[in-house]
Amino acid sequence: MPLDREQLLRQANAVLDWNRRHLNATLVLSEAQVGECFAEHFVVEPNGRHYTASRADYLAFLNGMKAGMAGIDYEVDHALADGDAVALSMRAHITYGDGRREHFRAMLLMRFDDAGKVVLCHEVYVPLPAAT
Repeated sequence: MPLDREQLLRQANAVLDWNRRHLNATLVLSEAQVGECFAEHFVVEPNGRHYTASRADYLAFLNGMKAGMAGIDYEVDHALADGDAVALSMRAHITYGDGRREHFRAMLLMRFDDAGKVVLCHEVYVPLPAAT
């Protein structure tokens, strides 16, 4: 049975919460943990690129990406849910172990299967200038 609007929004927020908990250099990720949010096979479209991924592929990518990260956080400005998808307009903040911080304006479109697992993660991150 397809997810309703409220379930879709909960699933999208669960993915963001998963990222907050797991995307840091000190945590060792497993394929099973990736499977908490992502289908066995799914599509990732970051900043105009297109990848068909498995949980194992995405685990390898995430381990490389988070290698220097202390954490990530999000401020969601707008959320829309319809059909099997959620679109989020937000600000993302990444902190690194060396104290650096990066800030992004982000748009994230996630499609979910009937089990609530991500089958499409289409994301656009635009760096924001450093605060002065």
